[in-house]
Amino acid sequence: MNAIAKSRLVFIQTVIALLFIVIIGRMLHITIFNQDYSDFHRYKSSQGKEEKRGNILDRNGVILATDIATKALYVNPQLIKNRDKTAKLLSEMFSDLSYEQIIRKIIPNQKRSWILIRRNLTPNQVLKVKNLHIAGLVFDTDKSRVYPHKSVASHIVGYSDVDRNGLAGIEITYDKTLKNGKNVNLTVDIRLQDIMVDELQKALEQNKAKSAGGVIFDVNNGEILALASLPNFDPNISAKIEANQRFNRIVNGVYELGSILKIFTNAIAFEENLLKESEIFNVKDPIKYGRFTISDDHRVKDKMNFEEIFIHSSNIGTVKIAEKFGAKKQKEFFKKIGLLDKINVDFEGLGKPIYPKRWREINLYTIAYGHGIAVTPLHIAMAVSAMVNGGNLINPTFTKRSMIEKHKIITNNTSQNLRNLMRKAVTNGTGGKADIKGYEIAGKTGTAEKAELGSYNKTKTIASFVAVFPISKPKYLLYILFDKPDTQFNTGGMVAAPVAGKIIENIAPIVNLQPTIEY
Repeated sequence: MNAIAKSRLVFIQTVIALLFIVIIGRMLHITIFNQDYSDFHRYKSSQGKEEKRGNILDRNGVILATDIATKALYVNPQLIKNRDKTAKLLSEMFSDLSYEQIIRKIIPNQKRSWILIRRNLTPNQVLKVKNLHIAGLVFDTDKSRVYPHKSVASHIVGYSDVDRNGLAGIEITYDKTLKNGKNVNLTVDIRLQDIMVDELQKALEQNKAKSAGGVIFDVNNGEILALASLPNFDPNISAKIEANQRFNRIVNGVYELGSILKIFTNAIAFEENLLKESEIFNVKDPIKYGRFTISDDHRVKDKMNFEEIFIHSSNIGTVKIAEKFGAKKQKEFFKKIGLLDKINVDFEGLGKPIYPKRWREINLYTIAYGHGIAVTPLHIAMAVSAMVNGGNLINPTFTKRSMIEKHKIITNNTSQNLRNLMRKAVTNGTGGKADIKGYEIAGKTGTAEKAELGSYNKTKTIASFVAVFPISKPKYLLYILFDKPDTQFNTGGMVAAPVAGKIIENIAPIVNLQPTIEY
């Protein structure tokens, strides 16, 4: 073999050797990179991020919260050739990421080769990143929590963080169950929820109220069919939720709720056999107790029986009824119906009632007509349900249960008497604007003056209304309230009662409640 041939052979062998070195080097790099990527997946799995979180469903199987597959963008800084250009392009693409944030992420890191840039990319964002043709940008399968009904059921469902850990509502209450991939089926009907939220929102704006809330309750089994608090929020963008939106007025809020509590004053009197239709009470003159004066908002007549006192919501008459049984029996009864304790319900962040440590005579008076004790609206829904369902106290629930625990707290006769009073309060009294013919609505208005600087401000109220229907065979309870309605007539009868009537009329066909002919 001549010298030229030998030199060619050596050259070819050298080239081949160099190619092998390059290939082996590339294989080593890929192996190392893939090892890091595998470590990343193992880390994610150990944190439970790979598992599908269970769905939250309404009573009819409608999805209220679920996971969807998305993409996450990672970078291998060691493969980035031009850090400045890469950071500039990505910051222009993602408005929530600054150039400085990205440039820090793509500094070569000896401990790991993958760095998270951004999660939950849309398909369009994925395509745009791919079109950059930048080596070192890697996509990985991710999951995002989504809420199809947005703000409609936000205070029930709650929300989760970016890693899909529950932070509020059902999401945190059943966090462990959902993390295990199991669904949570609620008693809520999203159709009723949507109607109630819509009517509350319209009335909130019309009455220029600060906030509003409502709950629909099955009086016979304690199931919560709808629950709303306004202003609400979109759980899909939980990072932007403000404190006023996050606050759940039905479950967390503790308020003095006014004349709604007259239902319980009459319940005690019926239980003690203290009320006779023939007995007449003088309600002409205000009641003075020390520096306190108890009067009526509107004067109807000077003398009334117990029925008229309830129908026209007389504070003076209610106090005179309360005097018949006294503070001790009042406190015992409020304890028995659950108004002095947190409610035992499957939900986080429950409000605790506020009541006097020493239950004196003045407390007897003010609590009789709804001031001096503060409870959540959910307390009212639970307790009033017991007053009309035959006397059975049932804890509320957001989920179906196989066994219903009932506690008999009043007689059937007392329950029937209260139903009669509440029906007349709608047909002949302060709740007249809730009277939708054919649905046998019974109820009670509540107008509570807001406490300010040690006294009550008559211009700032909580206006509420509790409705039960059909009262001949009680099935549903609706309780709604408006905080600080800014209108000339800021009472429960003028603000809340009309809204209750509209809600009942709209949900009746959905719950198969057919109107009847009333004579």
